[in-house]
Amino acid sequence: MTDEDEPVQHCTLNVPVDIPAALEAAAIEYLDVDDQRTIVIYQHAILMVIASEGRATAAREFTVELWEEPPDGLPRDPDDLVTAFLDELLAPTDAVRTES
Repeated sequence: MTDEDEPVQHCTLNVPVDIPAALEAAAIEYLDVDDQRTIVIYQHAILMVIASEGRATAAREFTVELWEEPPDGLPRDPDDLVTAFLDELLAPTDAVRTES
């Protein structure tokens, strides 16, 4: 998979979300990189979540990039994987996506 093929989804929310707290609430593994970036392990895939407006602890806009697909070899649509991650990330919050 080349960099140009990696799925990226931009997410804008109606309210700010604390991404690390939402990840913890959803029981999704993650590692803080800095105030804006978080590496996430989701279904054995590696994702990068980057707050584009504000910090990861109060993000209204962020981008999710698929860095590495799951190593299990099962055929999956990478965009569906990122969408499923976003659904799980936002489920424990009151935030609603206003655009993608």
